[in-house]
Amino acid sequence: MALDSGAYHALKNNLKLDLDRYLSFVRNHGPFDFAVSLDVIGDSRASRENWDHLRRLRSTDDPEFVPVFQWGGADDDLRRYLDEAPVVGIGGLVHLMKKKDRPTLEQLGALCALHPGRFHIFSCDWLRAIMDLHGLVNSMDTSKWLDGERYADPASDSTGSQALSQALVNTPGLKLDHARRRIRAARIIEDYVLRRNLQAQEGRWSTTKS
Repeated sequence: MALDSGAYHALKNNLKLDLDRYLSFVRNHGPFDFAVSLDVIGDSRASRENWDHLRRLRSTDDPEFVPVFQWGGADDDLRRYLDEAPVVGIGGLVHLMKKKDRPTLEQLGALCALHPGRFHIFSCDWLRAIMDLHGLVNSMDTSKWLDGERYADPASDSTGSQALSQALVNTPGLKLDHARRRIRAARIIEDYVLRRNLQAQEGRWSTTKS
């Protein structure tokens, strides 16, 4: 289980996050596989200062902390984060995901391939991105499973294609309420990733493009 810092919520609600209170929360809850450093969206310098402060305060009993690199930021910041943490988060991708920007996704994929297993991808809310990146990264988060409630249209693994696609959940004989739609969509995505990872381990990896 991972703990997000709440930076996006803070931005939307004009809130200021307190690093000491956040660290106290981390230590009194969990356990967490990792906790995200307090990033300040749109302010790479403040994010870096928070990361440096967190590194000074952390103890050996704390979970791993993940610094956040904003996509399009300075290469020096990325190199420093990679030197200082086993996993680095990549944020600032909401526009990419909404626009379904394939050239930028290819750039992101190339970066992940250059540093396999070193990144956590925030807001991976495009099925193509999930398919292309999941085997290259340490982890990712997505709200795509919420499509099961929003549109009755969750991610579905197309028979024989090994690709995620959008398929109506309200098929004959399948009557689900909103909560069950969300659960079904989440499980489909999870099953897809687990199956593809197993295929990769067995040497049966094949990529598909849609």
